[in-house]
Amino acid sequence: MELFTQRKQDHIRLSLDDSHQTQGQSEIDKVELIHEALPEINFEEIHISQQRLGDEGKTPFLISSMTAGHNDSSRLNALLAKAASEKGWLMGVGSQRRELGDEKAAEEWRRVRAQAPQAELLGNIGISQLIYTSVDKIEKLVDSLEAKAMIVHTNPLQEALQVEGTPYFKGGLKALEQLVKQLSVPVILKETGCGFSQRTLKQVREAGVDVVDVSGLGGTHWGRIEASRAGQDSLQERAGANFANWGISTLQSLINAKEVKGEFEIWASGGVRTGIDAAKYLAMGAKVVGFAQPIIKAAMESEEALNQFMEQVEYELKIAMFCTGCVSLQNLYQKGVWTWKQH
Repeated sequence: MELFTQRKQDHIRLSLDDSHQTQGQSEIDKVELIHEALPEINFEEIHISQQRLGDEGKTPFLISSMTAGHNDSSRLNALLAKAASEKGWLMGVGSQRRELGDEKAAEEWRRVRAQAPQAELLGNIGISQLIYTSVDKIEKLVDSLEAKAMIVHTNPLQEALQVEGTPYFKGGLKALEQLVKQLSVPVILKETGCGFSQRTLKQVREAGVDVVDVSGLGGTHWGRIEASRAGQDSLQERAGANFANWGISTLQSLINAKEVKGEFEIWASGGVRTGIDAAKYLAMGAKVVGFAQPIIKAAMESEEALNQFMEQVEYELKIAMFCTGCVSLQNLYQKGVWTWKQH
């Protein structure tokens, strides 16, 4: 089997294994929403539409980027895109890196678009590829997908531990600034599960990106996955054990992003598992909340399981809003309905 295909299939398989999830209590469990016994609203009044990427979406939800560019991904991405389109969720695709050297790889998106012509899809390229790629070529990735925006993912820990990784990040900030100035669609900067420091976010603010998806520690840990892939007793596996919980939590990354006071939208992903988790992040200032591993787990089971999971997330968000007396997501954020849990 081709190395690229094997790597992508490994990523899906290993992401479903609980040993590759961040261990310990989720940071978001330190936050609780304040229950209102007299909410003074009717459940049917609640709506979860949200302003994001310059227009109003049906929901504040995102199917986070997971996979692309191999035989099994086309069917999976078509299934996800169809569900996203029907439910009004955004969807990030997996890395489009393969298209840079193989135009035939764009066929995957034609098949996906045939299934979901109205889906709001987000392109995706790694920053270590962006550094060596012209904006014109990135524009072609946007065109092939008919993308609403372009995600640039940054993943230093994963690249350092991946046997065939590309840990070349020098010039990343300059490349990002150039892309923001020239690309025809908004640019989203995303981590892949290790989060953002205030220092980095201040640099990002100056670069002018439209969105930061903080994608912090809490869910699938790519350091764990790459250490496992490297093989028993390999250098990467031995080192990876010491980086098994490396990163800044999604919660702390969101707080960092709020304190930096940038003009970018803040999205939250990384360890989000329920509609209640989502409600907490939205109450704290996230515009969009992303789900990855629970979505892929449901999709691998069946289309019905995928739809049921997405419906449950939306329902749980609405219940959380009802029980805090909020008819809209703007209400949820502005009313100050969260607090730190008392131990």
